Amino acid sequence: MLNYDRLFVVNYNRLILDEIPNFKRKPVLFAWLRALCSPFVLIYNRLVVKRNADLYNLAHDGRVFSLRALLNDRFDATERRITITDGFAFDRVYIFRPDENKPLYLGTVPLHNPGDYGDTGVDFIVNVPYAVSVSPQDIIEMTALVKYYKLVSKRFLIYRTA
Repeated sequence: MLNYDRLFVVNYNRLILDEIPNFKRKPVLFAWLRALCSPFVLIYNRLVVKRNADLYNLAHDGRVFSLRALLNDRFDATERRITITDGFAFDRVYIFRPDENKPLYLGTVPLHNPGDYGDTGVDFIVNVPYAVSVSPQDIIEMTALVKYYKLVSKRFLIYRTA
């Protein structure tokens, strides 16, 4: 396998020094050429930072272990307490009258939250412990990260857990 990382390693000081003839290698000339190359060094540093960020994004996807690692890297790097679990899949409970074998209307008596049922609920839950200090802005960022990496058909919730 080819190692493409070597293509992006440029030592500009060494490059400048190699291009100066031996009899002209003076500190003033070297400093002047370094100053001329400073815009290229700035662009190069931005390229390296952007490339590393893109490689990190490409290394993660919507699988559970990858998404959990991504969230822990961003929000809880030391103790890594953020977990991902399957969503609730409660079955709906219907009440029938035995003699008529028809549903009996009892009004709206919720047994679970509307999103907790298997046919309308969420596919996975991101559990963030209260010990992990996240601000409301961090929750918004966490939601955006999960939406970016998850599969389109998957639904999720972020719960703060004990």
